[in-house]
Amino acid sequence: MELTRRRILQMGGLAAAALATGCATTPKTAGTGTAAAGAAGAPLVVASPALTNSLDPAAALSNVGATFSAQVYEPLLTFGADGKLEPALATAWRVIDELTVEFTLRQGVKFHRGGAFDAAAVKANVDRLLSGDPAFAFRVGQMGTLSGAEVVGPDTVRITTDKPDPILLNRLARLAITDPAIFKEKPGSVASGTGPFKVTAYAPAKSIDLEAFPDAWRKSESVKSARIVSIPDPGTLTTALRTGEIDGAYGLPPSVAAELAGSFVVKPVPAGSCAILSMIGEVEPKLRDKRVRLALNLAVNKEEFVASGLSGYGEVPNGQLLQPGYLGHDPSLEAFPHDPERARALLKEAGAEGLTLNIATTALFKQQAEITAGYLAKVGIKCEVVIQDLSSFITSLLKKSETPLLYWQTDYVDLHDISGVNRLGPQPKGVQRHVEDEEYIKLFASSQTEMEPAKRETIIKAMAKRLHDEAGVVFLAWPQTVYVHSSKSDLTLNSDGNVLLAESRKGA
Repeated sequence: MELTRRRILQMGGLAAAALATGCATTPKTAGTGTAAAGAAGAPLVVASPALTNSLDPAAALSNVGATFSAQVYEPLLTFGADGKLEPALATAWRVIDELTVEFTLRQGVKFHRGGAFDAAAVKANVDRLLSGDPAFAFRVGQMGTLSGAEVVGPDTVRITTDKPDPILLNRLARLAITDPAIFKEKPGSVASGTGPFKVTAYAPAKSIDLEAFPDAWRKSESVKSARIVSIPDPGTLTTALRTGEIDGAYGLPPSVAAELAGSFVVKPVPAGSCAILSMIGEVEPKLRDKRVRLALNLAVNKEEFVASGLSGYGEVPNGQLLQPGYLGHDPSLEAFPHDPERARALLKEAGAEGLTLNIATTALFKQQAEITAGYLAKVGIKCEVVIQDLSSFITSLLKKSETPLLYWQTDYVDLHDISGVNRLGPQPKGVQRHVEDEEYIKLFASSQTEMEPAKRETIIKAMAKRLHDEAGVVFLAWPQTVYVHSSKSDLTLNSDGNVLLAESRKGA
């Protein structure tokens, strides 16, 4: 799914009363910072605007909980520092046929509750995910073609799909294996995985307390306890950093991160997404005219947008969604120049002078959307920014929008593939299209079934060229995710830009 992990859905989180986890005999009251734990043995504390909506990785409604999940749960395989797949709970895998992959599992691995990780546990996770429970809809969509699992032996399992899937392994890197022992409890408020940390306390929408798991196969050597806290207000979060109440933060607005750069270590990493405007032709038919779409791309000064809207934490895209390093990125494409004079001429030629094109977005993107609206106004487009609550914006994005333009950030870092931007691909009946070009949609569909990597790369490059040539979206920026921490501490990040607490360090 393409809702970007640390931005659009960072607004999410539970508003329910605090629930203690079943992972602690007597759950602690989760505090908000290092002061709550005292100076001796104080935890490494990291903060963000929001926490996961559920401790159950299968039921998480977004990827905002990826930092939590990366500490507690593990998949069969994962993306390494170079972005390539490498072993995790599986030590090896082989393709049996175009619908089946066999995995050899790591031996001697235990869940936090003490049970053994084995093939039966993998099958139980797959069966549960495919049970039809609507709570798992987001993760099921991310798993795509996954159809089942078969136990071959205690340390061998076969994963099957209902049709050939060129990125099955990428998808399985997002399948966090949960201890089946907690399935009959409330996995949303209890946790048991195989990761280097176990949950000791949980206050929904507020904090998660973690303790190093001594029996983990991938141990935390330096950090023995940690806390992930939610601080929605950027000002309060900044104050917590300056006072030392927290050691680091992620998900900060770019402008806040820029203000902290002089006093703290700021780590920007590619977000694996593209900030765009979707142009919904069903709402405003004139957006079906290529001249109008091109005019919008020419109206925005992308360099200024990155500098002011992202405080420099981003890059100008060369007219395509994929950042360098992703399969199908085409370095030969050229960025749309800032040419307001030509934009006005194209709008006049298309009979679209004085067109009203409002932009819908969430509060988190208000500044960026307003900057974009300002550029559109300069070429004669009447434009207001409509701020929607998260639920309304998700409906606008995924189902039906009442506004012609949507500001959002695509997300392909999760699957490390263009498949993550399925909102621009084929849509079921009754769902608005973000891209109406039939050739692009056919290419997208083809990219989902082509199993030969070289051929598939050619298809994805053809997709990029077609979307560029048709000005299918307004390409604004390749944003960066920004982490901030004190000079005394150190946050290590994985290839997805998530904190790895087991490899991080808390300052004295």
